[in-house]
Amino acid sequence: MNIKGYRVIVEVESSQPVVEFTGRLVKSFVFALNPHLELMKGFEGILSPLHISPLFKVKLDHDFGEPAYTFAVVSKKEEREIEPLNLNGEFVFHVGGDESTVNNVVDKIGKINGSIFLRIHDALVKYKVEKIVDVTEEVFGKVYQITDKVKVYLKSPAQIFNPYASTKLPKFTPSAIEVLIAPYAILNRNYTITESLVVSSFPTIGKLVETWYSIKTLRPIAIFFKGKKQVNLAGSITYLIQNENAKELEMVQKTLAVAELAGIGRSRQNGFGTTVVVK
Repeated sequence: MNIKGYRVIVEVESSQPVVEFTGRLVKSFVFALNPHLELMKGFEGILSPLHISPLFKVKLDHDFGEPAYTFAVVSKKEEREIEPLNLNGEFVFHVGGDESTVNNVVDKIGKINGSIFLRIHDALVKYKVEKIVDVTEEVFGKVYQITDKVKVYLKSPAQIFNPYASTKLPKFTPSAIEVLIAPYAILNRNYTITESLVVSSFPTIGKLVETWYSIKTLRPIAIFFKGKKQVNLAGSITYLIQNENAKELEMVQKTLAVAELAGIGRSRQNGFGTTVVVK
């Protein structure tokens, strides 16, 4: 399967605290090295073959630790402010998706000598790449051990698809059809969400049944994106896998692998939908 994923460990230092979602900071860095990617922007309803995550603190070599982006939990009782974030230290971000696209991106990142400076709004941000780790085989090895239950962690906020209606309103649901339709489409090399695609996904995604308590483990959070607050889905979802044969189970496992390698939902180039699956 032509899907790859890499974790990039990088030193980041900002001249002043930032409130902007750090997915935008990582995307600016990646696009500065790969200006041809500008051609992939701005097509409503078309999935990007590339996922770029926000920044995370490094945990166990290349794993995601605490999120290095500022957010506020959305509550009916109070509206919390999104506080600025100091960026100064070692972080990790993920790049994944279509193999040829991702390999070209990572090749440019790997050729950097020294530091790169970018001006993001009023801040001057310095990036220095320390290490690049290919996690593709690790992710596939992990998902092939998943047979009856899986937990999907939304490590960065996700813009979930409603495949039946076009809407920009936040819609928080643990439905596997809505959460995993993007990785299913990418797995099948289909970059538009259509009714026929959704119907074709039922034999695979329909094997994943959300647990009732997943409603309590999901939450809406607000991040600062493109100059305004945006509410998205965060937390985790637990699915029971109702596999009937080995072939169907393998398709479920591959979809879960693509979910981690290429992200879920919309606007994945901007850092949304970074996901980790665990047994």
